Amino acid sequence: MFEFLTSGTKEIADPLVSAKTVATWLRQLPALDVIGRQLAVMRAFDAMRQSRRSIDLARVQAVEYLDAALGADRRQLIRQYVENYDSAPKLAERIWQAIYDMSQGFMYAYQRTLEEALRQSHNARWRPLSPLLFARLLHYYGTDAKLRVFRFERWIPAKWMDLHRTYLRASELGIDRVPTVLGSAGPNTTPWTVEQEYLNVLLIHQLNTGNMTPPQLDWAMSQLRAWSRRLQLDSVPRSPEGFFVDIAGKTGLGRRTGNDSGSMLRYLDTTPLADSLDRAIAALRHAEITDQGPAGPINQLRIAILEKVAPSVSPNLNAELRRDPRIVCAVAAKVRIGLARVCHELMQKDAGDFAPEVASGAEQIEVFAVADGSRAKRRVPDEHDSLAASLSSFSDPMWQVKDRSVAGLRIAASGGIGQALTLGALVAVRQSDLSDWVLGVVRRLNKVSNDEVEAGMSIIADRVVPVTLHAARQPSDDMGFVVDGIDVSTMGARFQALYLPPPSRPDKPLAVKTLIVPTQEYSEGRNVILTTGRSVYTIALRHLVEQRADWSWAAIQMIEKKSRI
Repeated sequence: MFEFLTSGTKEIADPLVSAKTVATWLRQLPALDVIGRQLAVMRAFDAMRQSRRSIDLARVQAVEYLDAALGADRRQLIRQYVENYDSAPKLAERIWQAIYDMSQGFMYAYQRTLEEALRQSHNARWRPLSPLLFARLLHYYGTDAKLRVFRFERWIPAKWMDLHRTYLRASELGIDRVPTVLGSAGPNTTPWTVEQEYLNVLLIHQLNTGNMTPPQLDWAMSQLRAWSRRLQLDSVPRSPEGFFVDIAGKTGLGRRTGNDSGSMLRYLDTTPLADSLDRAIAALRHAEITDQGPAGPINQLRIAILEKVAPSVSPNLNAELRRDPRIVCAVAAKVRIGLARVCHELMQKDAGDFAPEVASGAEQIEVFAVADGSRAKRRVPDEHDSLAASLSSFSDPMWQVKDRSVAGLRIAASGGIGQALTLGALVAVRQSDLSDWVLGVVRRLNKVSNDEVEAGMSIIADRVVPVTLHAARQPSDDMGFVVDGIDVSTMGARFQALYLPPPSRPDKPLAVKTLIVPTQEYSEGRNVILTTGRSVYTIALRHLVEQRADWSWAAIQMIEKKSRI
């Protein structure tokens, strides 16, 4: 769809020949189409791969010039990715791929130029280039890490080995603490050393805790990048606390236990970073007290983000993060993801499976499943749940509960299923040793590999009933007629929802009646009609308990109740 943007311009076979050539080529590219520019850049890197010309100083300058010129493009693409993560996942995926491709292209270019610089180390014109080439290569390792953490993915051991070898080589040359900056990046650009870029990569991976969304991660990473400039790696530990990294190993940072030692270990004291984090939280709390304007909710969100970051980078970790004791288990389970699929699965039950729910006072909801027509036939779940679900009448063989507590479960899937699971997803789980479904929300996500995924879910209801709701309309004198005691002219568009009888949520239980509805159907104060086997209720949707892009959990108020004839 971007082909028209480059039509009418002369294509340069290999623009990365010199800084002058690449500058002329960039001016021909569409200024407002970031994706189109990225596609053109990828063609330029392909041309560089195919070119038989040797790497010379002019090509190095061309790569550095292109790197500096596209800094704004990269920042804009990342901003667009985090802004569309929830609202337009397909667009976000395309943007993610564009950033990834660009970062891989620059990694290739800097690896090639660095190899030549190291071969020319005896040449006085080449020698000063090495610190910057090392730093920029590690910078793009950081971009790769950032993109992986956005998707809760982890590096394979080979990637870690490549990273450590790059840093180790710079350290052996004694250039790991030389400040570097791209020559065409502007006079106020902050210089970065090889060591600082390396530490940034290590800290980015520390944020892969699975409990933050890409927008939250993006903001947290920018804070950590600024605060980490004061950190240094030491061959001898400064204190018994903190972290270490094995630069000959296959993993990232590890927390010190007292038994870590070796010539290839480097130690990191994160106390300066933790102090900066604590000061930022204190400043935000002070601002929250004094500023009651629109900045208040933003400050609350940022405090929550920093509180999630703190355990991952604190030099000591004394607190038990889990609020409830977990019991390790290995229980097969049936899992359904998303409001629509949860409703469909629970609708399979007969109305008699649900007992009446009587509320206090005059209010009452008979808890019956509401389904039009005969009971739906069991259908084969899609790959988001389990490709093998049809092989068993109860469980999805590839879903398993690994541990559980009063308030949560840790579920795992293998065989490539569950990769579409997202943070904040609504999930229903039925364990093979229990008869009832429990409803929860994914609070932590860990994509162990392309085949395995683990999720920590908090339970929000152990009693849940699917219901069918109708938008309430004003009765019509001309069109109104009554069927089974219901004026059908008042019945608007139909949609499915989940009724959560009180008390819901083991942690901080709710005493009010609540519904989970599609987000597009929620607005505070909206009236909806709930029909059951005995009654017709007019219900008002009230304040939100929690809201996500595809579902909203809201309190409800009974407005009117009529008996069905």
